[in-house]
Amino acid sequence: MCGRYNLHDDPWLAGLLRRLGVEVRLATRANIAPTEHVPVIVEEHGRRELRSMRWWLVPSWAPAIDQRYSMFNAKAETLAGSRAFRGPFLHRRCIVPASSFIEWTAADGRRQPWLIRPEHDAIAFAGLWDRWEKEDPALESCAIVTVAAAPGIDRVHARMPAMLTPGDCARWLDVGHPLADPAALLRPRLPGAFVLAPLSPAVDNSRHKNEALLEPVGEAWRVEPMDTR
Repeated sequence: MCGRYNLHDDPWLAGLLRRLGVEVRLATRANIAPTEHVPVIVEEHGRRELRSMRWWLVPSWAPAIDQRYSMFNAKAETLAGSRAFRGPFLHRRCIVPASSFIEWTAADGRRQPWLIRPEHDAIAFAGLWDRWEKEDPALESCAIVTVAAAPGIDRVHARMPAMLTPGDCARWLDVGHPLADPAALLRPRLPGAFVLAPLSPAVDNSRHKNEALLEPVGEAWRVEPMDTR
């Protein structure tokens, strides 16, 4: 799963946005949590743009905005058969830009948070979005697609966000053409080397937004790139 992530206003994030054709600058944000509004890249009518969406998908057909069900992540393996995610998977795919994300391990009765970041880049998470129009104004919301964790990342968690390579981003955003093989895009892979580092348990509280919380508190390790085709 992916329940927290971060944005850093740095050259790597700027480069990712530029490659995606979005000339904007995103502010640094730490410890972003579900239900917050986040920047999302969509492509409609042949034009790409960045929008702010609620990170907790509300299906267009839902009778009301509801948080009883965890809708901030969408499992890649079940998208085509999911009532909530099937429509967005076919017609409303998006990219969620990120600089790093956070996962937890459990040991000795406590949870240990870990920062997971690319060594030299930003990340394009595969996402889905929808528009709920039963109230005015309409609500646009999104979910991050997850896959089984790649080797090395699985030391921390069994799942991770689906990461798109530069060559896959255009295909993912182009909902005008069906994906010939969705599994080819949504599979456990790392587009580059990643670094994993332990963080202070203070990051557990999603109200804590100080970027200093993302400083490692112990030894980090490096994970090699995997299946970057």
